[in-house]
Amino acid sequence: MHMDMKWLEDFLTLARTRNFSKASEDRNVTQPAFSRRIRALEIWLGVPLIDRRTYPVTLTAEGRAFRETAETVVGALYADRAQFHQKVHGARPDLRIAAATTLSLNFIPGWLKSLEAATGHLTTHIFTQNFHDMVQQLAEGEIDLVLQYAHDDAPLLFERMRFESCVLAQDPLMMVSPVGKNGTPLFDPAHPPADGGAIPYVGYSSDGYFAEVEALLLKRHAAAAPLLERLGESPTSEVLKRMALTYGALTLLPTSCADDVIAQGRMVAVGGSDWRMPLDVRLYRLRESRRAPVRKIWQAVMSSGDTQTLNKERQ
Repeated sequence: MHMDMKWLEDFLTLARTRNFSKASEDRNVTQPAFSRRIRALEIWLGVPLIDRRTYPVTLTAEGRAFRETAETVVGALYADRAQFHQKVHGARPDLRIAAATTLSLNFIPGWLKSLEAATGHLTTHIFTQNFHDMVQQLAEGEIDLVLQYAHDDAPLLFERMRFESCVLAQDPLMMVSPVGKNGTPLFDPAHPPADGGAIPYVGYSSDGYFAEVEALLLKRHAAAAPLLERLGESPTSEVLKRMALTYGALTLLPTSCADDVIAQGRMVAVGGSDWRMPLDVRLYRLRESRRAPVRKIWQAVMSSGDTQTLNKERQ
């Protein structure tokens, strides 16, 4: 019997999800076929890797030991493939970075420029895609870095054994309102209409990370949340900013996204500190990455030792 590379990827997915159904879905195979592949790997190794008596499933002692080996082998193979692709496709930029749209627009250009003294100029391809694809392509060496927002109570599903991260900045999420002709906010959740009327609101759709953070904030305000009449939604802050201005509605925006319209006097922060949520800007990389540009970026970030603050005090 020969060992199949897919078995290692299957095993690592199961170790991460701890659920056969979810793991088979992530690997895009039927659950019976997925289970057969895990069993084939166990037969090839000669030891059980999964304790199927528990729910969620857990790794056996041999499974925990083999997980590190599998991560090293898979990471090294994809890193080599990425380097070979770079040699074949000479036009590949130094860095391929996947990021949230708001960070691509409002953070990454200035951040990369600030590192040039330490890294030199690095050519980049910056793009946005769904979070699952970001994680998969980072694991496979197809992209080099991921920048994403993160909140302590809504963790991102990056496997700690395979990826490492650091905090680059804080960019709090704030409630903002368009202003009326006299420059005052149209609405303020801290001061709802006396007649109990609805407050127009545009929010985050379930396919975006901010939906989880939004839900945490609204749960904190169980009395006021029902007054928010949801007029529309999007996974992207920049889209919600334009929707809020168009509809005359409240919305939640990262500080860096709201800065321009607040400076222009078109929107103001409302609700006070109780209607804000802390957010980290985090940088992720594959631990086994051996690409020189990635090492340069990581060393520059680690040596700087400073976390930028994108938040500015709003009255």
